[in-house]
Amino acid sequence: MLELLAFICTVLTVITGSTAASCPSNNGMTDEVRQIFVDRHNKYRSLVARGLAKDRFGRFAPKAARMLKVSYDCEVEANMMSWAKRCVFEHSPSSERHQWGQNLYMSSETGGNKAEAAAAAVDSWFHELAESHVPHRNRFTKRILYKLGHYTQVVWQSSNKIGCAVEWCPDMTLVGCEYKPTGNWLRSRIYDEGEPCQTDDDCQCSGCTCSREEALCIAP
Repeated sequence: MLELLAFICTVLTVITGSTAASCPSNNGMTDEVRQIFVDRHNKYRSLVARGLAKDRFGRFAPKAARMLKVSYDCEVEANMMSWAKRCVFEHSPSSERHQWGQNLYMSSETGGNKAEAAAAAVDSWFHELAESHVPHRNRFTKRILYKLGHYTQVVWQSSNKIGCAVEWCPDMTLVGCEYKPTGNWLRSRIYDEGEPCQTDDDCQCSGCTCSREEALCIAP
């Protein structure tokens, strides 16, 4: 199991069915690792959508009416990977990532298992909720930026394309994901609250289908 010494930097059951893209250039990534990133994100988005995600006080985050299921994007991965290869634990300028969102994670272990590092990173980002509180009125504010900024990006309703990287650096393992379109808009709602979709029409987006089992909407 990956030994963690995790420092987290913030930006402004496994669920299957959404297959990670097989990108033209592996760039040190594998389809197995890509799939872990996709499945882990969708596992947690489904947990929130079904009203099963708890904060440190035992309160549940509100259910999500139209939470989108994430899929993998090779263009986003290439952008994230180019930054990760610099082995600097800080966010890239937003202009260098097309204004996409970005979550970062690092471990002191080097040369470890990339699949385990991928899982540990997403777990860490989502675990912010368990260490803090459900956002007031389900909105993103400056007050929660440094406490919940990774969690909110993981479950931001409209951020349904991800691309990620795991890079072995000389003094750390650096993990990052970028999100298209970006989340964490100040004063904006993290996701639409309500009972999860039961029909495709409930998703209220063109061509979307409802996965009732996951409580997620799948964009075309």
